[in-house]
Amino acid sequence: MAGISFSVFKDKILSGAKRQTIRAVRKNPIKEGEILYMWWKQRSPEREKLGEATCTSIKHVFINNGVEIKKKEDDFAAFLSGEQLEEFAIADGFNNWQELVEFFESTHGLPFEGIVIQWDSVKSPF
Repeated sequence: MAGISFSVFKDKILSGAKRQTIRAVRKNPIKEGEILYMWWKQRSPEREKLGEATCTSIKHVFINNGVEIKKKEDDFAAFLSGEQLEEFAIADGFNNWQELVEFFESTHGLPFEGIVIQWDSVKSPF
């Protein structure tokens, strides 16, 4: 069981429009099939449990001018381009690829290397 905290895209998470998140590599990696506890601003007075979901996929990601995705570190990379970049950004809650790039550049710096965590629908905590 792993906790994931969010500070943006609450409505998209709850509606199911956002079913992935891009994160730094964790010390204790999340595994496919693991239950994810989804939180809104977990370490703040606004803390709210959004629900639970099952991790369906973990992929390694490298973001710079484009996106390189690998299932495992030693796999061959799949490079996304054009429409695939837009779809990737929208799946992560952004309106488009440019918005995703600007967010990662301002919050993490580019290039960014991490993981993409994907999940099934979020089940209400109530």
